[in-house]
Amino acid sequence: MSIINFRRRGLMEMQASKQLISSHLKEYPIKDYFVGLDIGTSSVGWAVTNKAYELLKFRSHKMWGSRLFDEGKSAVVRRGFRSMRRRLERRKLRLKLLEELFADAMAQVDPTFFMRLRESKYHYEDKTTGHSSKHILFIDKDYTDQDYFKEYPTIYHLRAELMKSGTDDIRKLFLAVHHILKYRGNFLYEGATFDSNASTLDDVLKQALENITFNCFDCNSAISFIGQILMETGKTKSDKAKAIERLVDTYVVTDTVNISSKTQKEQVKEDKRRLKAFANLVLGLNASLIDLFSSVEDLDEDLKKLQITGDAYDDKRDELAKAWSDEIHIIDDCKSVYDAIILMSIKEPGLTISESKVKAFNKHKDDLAILKSLLKADRSIYNEMFKADEKGLYNYVHYIKQGRTEETSCNREDFYKYTKKIVEGLPDSKDKEYILGEIELQTLLPLQRIKDNGVIPYQLHLEELKTILKTCGPKLPFLNEVADGYSIAEKLIKMLEFRIPYYVGPLNTHHNVDKGGFAWAVRKAAGRVTPWNFDDKIDREKSAAAFIKNLTNKCTYLLGEDVLPKSSLLYSEFMLLNELNNVRIDGKPLENAVKEHLIEAVFKQDHKKMTKNRIEQFLKDNNYIPKKHKPDITGLDGEIKNDLVSYRDLVRILGTNFDISMAEDIIMDITIFGESKKMLRETLRNKFASYLDDEAIKKLSKLRYRDWGRLSKKLLNGIEGCDKTGDGTPETIIQLMRGFHYNLMELLGDKFSFMERIQEINDKLTEGQVVDPHDIIDELALSPAVKRAVWQALRIVDEIVHIKKGLPSRIFVEVTRSNKTEKKKKDSRQKRLSDLYAAIKKDDALLSGLSNEEFGGLKSGLANYDDAALRSKKLYLYYTQMGRCAYTGEVIELSQLNTDNYDIDHIYPRSLTKEDSFDNLVLCKRTANAQKSDTYPIAEEIQKAQKPFWSFLKQQGLISERKYERLTRITPLTADDLSGFIARQLVETNQSVKAATTLLRRLYPTIDVVFVKAENVTDFRHDNNFIKVRSLNHHHHAKDAYLNIVVGNVYHEKFTRNFRAFFKKNGANRTYNLAKMFNYDVKCTNAKDGKAWDVKNSMDIVKKMMDSNDVRVTKRLLEQSGALADATVYKATVAGKAKEGAYIGMKTKSSVFADVAKYGGMTKIKNAYSIIVQYVGKKGEIIKEIVPLPIYLTNRNTTDQDLIDYVVSIIPQAKDISIIYRKLCINQLVKVNGFYYYLGGKTNSKFCIDNAIQVIVPNEWVPYLKVLEKFNNMRKDNKDLKANVVSTRAFDNKHTIEVTIREDKNIEFFNYLLNKLQMPIYQKMKGNKVVELAEKGSVLFTKMSLEEQSIHLLELLNLLTNQKTTFDVKALGITSSRSTVGSKISTQEEFKIISESITGLYSHEIAIV
Repeated sequence: MSIINFRRRGLMEMQASKQLISSHLKEYPIKDYFVGLDIGTSSVGWAVTNKAYELLKFRSHKMWGSRLFDEGKSAVVRRGFRSMRRRLERRKLRLKLLEELFADAMAQVDPTFFMRLRESKYHYEDKTTGHSSKHILFIDKDYTDQDYFKEYPTIYHLRAELMKSGTDDIRKLFLAVHHILKYRGNFLYEGATFDSNASTLDDVLKQALENITFNCFDCNSAISFIGQILMETGKTKSDKAKAIERLVDTYVVTDTVNISSKTQKEQVKEDKRRLKAFANLVLGLNASLIDLFSSVEDLDEDLKKLQITGDAYDDKRDELAKAWSDEIHIIDDCKSVYDAIILMSIKEPGLTISESKVKAFNKHKDDLAILKSLLKADRSIYNEMFKADEKGLYNYVHYIKQGRTEETSCNREDFYKYTKKIVEGLPDSKDKEYILGEIELQTLLPLQRIKDNGVIPYQLHLEELKTILKTCGPKLPFLNEVADGYSIAEKLIKMLEFRIPYYVGPLNTHHNVDKGGFAWAVRKAAGRVTPWNFDDKIDREKSAAAFIKNLTNKCTYLLGEDVLPKSSLLYSEFMLLNELNNVRIDGKPLENAVKEHLIEAVFKQDHKKMTKNRIEQFLKDNNYIPKKHKPDITGLDGEIKNDLVSYRDLVRILGTNFDISMAEDIIMDITIFGESKKMLRETLRNKFASYLDDEAIKKLSKLRYRDWGRLSKKLLNGIEGCDKTGDGTPETIIQLMRGFHYNLMELLGDKFSFMERIQEINDKLTEGQVVDPHDIIDELALSPAVKRAVWQALRIVDEIVHIKKGLPSRIFVEVTRSNKTEKKKKDSRQKRLSDLYAAIKKDDALLSGLSNEEFGGLKSGLANYDDAALRSKKLYLYYTQMGRCAYTGEVIELSQLNTDNYDIDHIYPRSLTKEDSFDNLVLCKRTANAQKSDTYPIAEEIQKAQKPFWSFLKQQGLISERKYERLTRITPLTADDLSGFIARQLVETNQSVKAATTLLRRLYPTIDVVFVKAENVTDFRHDNNFIKVRSLNHHHHAKDAYLNIVVGNVYHEKFTRNFRAFFKKNGANRTYNLAKMFNYDVKCTNAKDGKAWDVKNSMDIVKKMMDSNDVRVTKRLLEQSGALADATVYKATVAGKAKEGAYIGMKTKSSVFADVAKYGGMTKIKNAYSIIVQYVGKKGEIIKEIVPLPIYLTNRNTTDQDLIDYVVSIIPQAKDISIIYRKLCINQLVKVNGFYYYLGGKTNSKFCIDNAIQVIVPNEWVPYLKVLEKFNNMRKDNKDLKANVVSTRAFDNKHTIEVTIREDKNIEFFNYLLNKLQMPIYQKMKGNKVVELAEKGSVLFTKMSLEEQSIHLLELLNLLTNQKTTFDVKALGITSSRSTVGSKISTQEEFKIISESITGLYSHEIAIV
């Protein structure tokens, strides 16, 4: 199949609907209506109302609905397949070129040689060579394959022989060269030269160790010793690791000033842990990354440790990179050391690869003889080792991959374990001792073809190739024939060394970027590209420039501006300032002079990581703070993460007064060409030959800068803005960051004019353009999941605008944060608290006023609670405050915790900001809270009394820096603080929301696009008893969208755009109360618009609308694409037995392989979509049948005749076939015998169908369902959770009531669901087992525990909703599985297809049966 078909899925989806978005092109007027959108990762809710919040109608339906779709997936997996495909295709091309070079000379010696090789995979009868000979390689009378394999047991024997003495048989030369070119080794050290004698170990060791920070271990002096230990023979890996760890004691440097708070002993201990982790890592043992980086990050267990073996590291690298960010480069360096060690174990010093392999072959032979003679004594043991072939047996048969029945192979570890166990049971002997010793060293029975061969660099194979060509040259003169300016021998060498540079990319310029393809290479001339004409055909420089243009990101804020490399001088300065500007010393930012001094004296010099202690030391050494004072340093996360590495590198190479713009160019080139040193050297020579000597270029090409930033040069240093409240001096972002202590987010906030400036520049750029939504979506740096959701939302707005023939005056957008946060998951609360408590020194606790029993009690009490229990805010706060009231310091009685005696208080008052994070919450006695009331800062006497205790909690890590700052702050909230709070209510920081709104604003520049904060809507739902139950139906998306309009509009009108001025005018005294927003009228800014909230009747309208269930729900149709079938190739014996059409041949284009009974094939053929055909059956009856079309068929340009031929091939008895429905996709809405379903995938000869009717229950059941759902979700984390402890709040006639799970309510709800299943509409539902359920289920249900009942009620509800496709209802005495409909639909009484527009407001039925 062609690659293009395979990868254009994302674009195809957009192109298929490309004609669909056009409302921005018609010059529609603005009309008085609002649109609300609730964009999730797999759903979009939408609603359309007038200004009084009444839903508008269209064709007698209310205009609101939910659009459902599968989450957009990232292209990682497919990209992996694609690059693998390219690699293999390029390898095939290499070998084809090789055949061409040998063709003429070979034809004179053995004309059918290549033909025999190519057809070696065919059965005799399928071969065209017509040779009766069973030999493939050699068919001479006196020399056949048998003689060849006797002479050369492995290809390495042949290679070694040819290097020594050459050959006059061109076939032998071809086989050796073919092997070298096919497995040519890796390109990790491209351009470097090394031969079989040199060792690269010391270089890679140095590179790895120089980035690891040690306290007092002098690793430079120890490097050569570490190298010797790593390469020692006859020593096990774990012994080597221990020996390396001990080096710390020998090589200790003592710091002149002890800036760390740790003692010398602790420092040595930490270094030992670090060095041990390093040694384990490079030796391929299990290593702790936490020890290596001495980090306290909360990570998943599997990301804290790493063992580099086989493919394990490559598979995990992406996840590790997310978790460890820049530290990943250190791990990469360790991998290089690991590779170097493996290489030295494969290739012994002084021997070539082939000689080493021959030596290993002979060792295997000798070891095998010893092992056999050892086991011979006991025949049964001997047979189990050398003859048995059964599953799960890790014997020699599987070790050499000769298994024939179930498993073919096993890995080395398992084989060694098995052999060790067997040999240990034998009587002692010299042979036994030898075998066990070899297992211990992991050198027993070495194999030839192993994963570890991947570490051999191509240079070692190149060395062999050159030697072979040299020895064979005199005997085979064709090697010296010259064409295109190169001899054949030279071309062979070129073929081995050459690799298409990654910045040139795919060579087929027919699929270039402008045509929607992926290639960007620039050609100098047309024609086939070979390794020896590459530079005549391809323009490297221009291709590299195109690479930057097409494949690097664009600036997050300024449209179309290229981003800076992460290591550029400007960007690294920005990153460093962004961090330093957040640092506070005793609550004050660093003074400018101090900051400049710190940068000059520390960051521009070689320095250790700047931790809090080192910053403190720096301040004291330079007399910025008194020696005796212990400053409170906040605002940094452990240490300063950014650094000016590139600045220091360039000073080292170019001297201090280097030219900045040249330096930025050099850094850019290093970032682009860093992987290909040769190109980097050429580029630097071409551009800067007059400034740089060869020595400098050599040094520069050794630098490694990777990755790109997210901002452009123009943003940081090309646009000017000013402080709106200041004197209006314009400055750039980087100037303001140098001169003041602002971070980027503050500068882009509304205190400064930058955002307006950015908006202006962007508008200017786009004005007058016809906006193509696809291009914009493509430009936005969004995840595929968000892209798809935003695209669906756009199409919905488009259809609404067409229906209304006018644009809405406002669009309200809320985008759900994606549920899958990065893998950087926080550890459990239980674990975090236990670790913190374990670290508290007893004396400290006693000093802070806790008695011994109290501290012990807290510790032991904590152990009784699991994570689910600690989800309770009160309990969690209780432990972070060590059981004391935050304001009085009195002990809190745990037994009374959940009563009204204790309150959770907001430090910043809730009426001013809705912040519910733990940084803003404390637990206190009710009386203390009443005294504190809504004032801030906290009363001085409370602060005086409690500060030592708070400070103790902060030092122990129980409360954060931020929380401590808020508790101890003495200045009142300023107008800036308040407007910051409000800004937070109105402004969304989330990337995907920004993207969605940017898009809407660009498509519809005249419409007001307003963000809505999810929290505000949630609060409104809570306060007004609008309960959301996800497991009931999909209406909640539409209802959220509706509430977005209501809440969004009220906030929007209440806090007009210019709230900063509003506070400046009214001062910072309380002028608003977020908690009581909807208790008063809210007038519109524009008087003629009336009220945005009318206390008298707005709420009634909202309630009336929320009670309606006339909601359109539609699903996105799914056409499958991607892999044709499962990649596993099954044996001919398996495929031959299966039914016709279940397997396809390995190559869909080759007719020979189509016979799966002979060659095996692949199964689980994936279908793209279905068609419905009508035909005449055996008995002359008319049959209508759904026929799924496999992807491999739909990918070709198929005609109707092709489709009909395909139908004949799978339904041979069909006559007079006609296609009556062209394209039936998964998720299509169908009506079968009076009930609506969504069509699912095919299983056997049936299609799955899922209920499409949305379930509705009376309002009084909603709170009860909510509490059942809550219990079910909590139970996932805590299997032993009791049902009666879960509760939810609801309102009943203005009173709050607590809803809990009760047995009588459960039985009542069970009966309610039974009655529902008996309703006429559900009587038509397929698989309705209400009769059995009534007979057996009721009795069984009453006997269940409260927990089981609660779980099974939701399972029972799922019989109606089909939200899950598996049903667990056995316990109710019935079984149930996903419903299906047979593919022959002519047997049904009714089968209709309902096609709907994206909103579902337009639909029409097509009757098939």
